[in-house]
Amino acid sequence: MNAMAHDMVEVSDTITPEIDDALLRGLTANAIAQKAPPYQKTELSIVRRNEAGEVVAGLTGKTVWGWLYTDSLWVDERLRGQGVGSALMRAAEDEAIKRGCHSAYVWTESFEARGFYPKCGYQEYAVMDDFPMGHQKIGLRKKIK
Repeated sequence: MNAMAHDMVEVSDTITPEIDDALLRGLTANAIAQKAPPYQKTELSIVRRNEAGEVVAGLTGKTVWGWLYTDSLWVDERLRGQGVGSALMRAAEDEAIKRGCHSAYVWTESFEARGFYPKCGYQEYAVMDDFPMGHQKIGLRKKIK
């Protein structure tokens, strides 16, 4: 653990379960105090494996407060353009609807999948320049129900 204390503040490159739990409890208490629903996130993982059992495509994310957040989506280069990514997105959206979600969002970069998500029905709502330098970070969202 590469931690350094500064006046009772710890700086680290690791998020421990203890810290994650403490922050989640604090966020939940604050949400309830503000008359919002409790902050209850449920992780989501969808993978495609080849015959050898290796992951060749996958999606990770979470559902919280009626929203699906897609954190990572990757498809092996040999499978791109065959509808695998779209199928993963549909599977995630279907599961999110089962969990009571009404909308979905994702962040991508201009050098990644900027053109892919609009094909899945997502619309841009935010763009941050120079994230990383010379590129953009793009937020996209979609009503799924």
